[in-house]
Amino acid sequence: MIIVKMNNTTVECNIAASELREIGLTPEAIVNGETRSVPFMAQLNREVGEQLDYNPENEVLMMSKNMMSDGSVRIFAVKMNNDDIQNAADRIRGTANNILEAMTQDKVDAIKARSGKDKGIALNAMISGVSDMINKIYLQDDEDSENGNDDSKEMTSRPIMDYAKYMAEFETLDDCIRFCTVVRNLPVEDSALYRHNGYYYLSVGLRTTDDREVFSLRKTGLEYATSLVVNSPAEMHLEESGNCVIHDHAIEHLTEMNVKE
Repeated sequence: MIIVKMNNTTVECNIAASELREIGLTPEAIVNGETRSVPFMAQLNREVGEQLDYNPENEVLMMSKNMMSDGSVRIFAVKMNNDDIQNAADRIRGTANNILEAMTQDKVDAIKARSGKDKGIALNAMISGVSDMINKIYLQDDEDSENGNDDSKEMTSRPIMDYAKYMAEFETLDDCIRFCTVVRNLPVEDSALYRHNGYYYLSVGLRTTDDREVFSLRKTGLEYATSLVVNSPAEMHLEESGNCVIHDHAIEHLTEMNVKE
């Protein structure tokens, strides 16, 4: 996830389609505010609030969520006080006519008259144009923007979520124990061991913003596990159908078994 601080009041977040798939979300889930997107949006709110030094007592935080044609999601977050709200209302009145002009019936009919791929391209262009107009309602102009100076922008890269639930499958308990011995020093928040259909399944909740720690867990999974998935719905099925061997702190308990041996 790429976060760009445009100025002291505006942040732009770009989330790639591949990142969304990795945490089991879709662009539609984010844009429509589906329940499964709530943890991600809560984390994003915290991150944006810190970036903008947001004070909820006398300010509001507005978010504009847009689904892009490549499956990514672009989110604008804007901090607004009373003066900003008044300025936004003035911009809305000024922008309304432009939106109506972009959506005249003649232009809609022109899109409907197209066929195949051209129809989708034309429709996406219209929707993107209207989305840009809506975003400009909230984006506040400053002297740097007017002069073409982008030095005030700050770009950072963040993991899309700081917490992810991994599920590793093992053919033998020994392989599972070896895996635990390697990853025991990672910031694991919770872990549990299941037995189902002759296989062992280790659930690992990892909380980190360090890509190196994520890479270490995945690399160890490739070495010892037959499969490693992240934020998979299969875990719910396993919790219902599998036999839970160790409910809590499975990695610690399995590591101790290896030490005793």
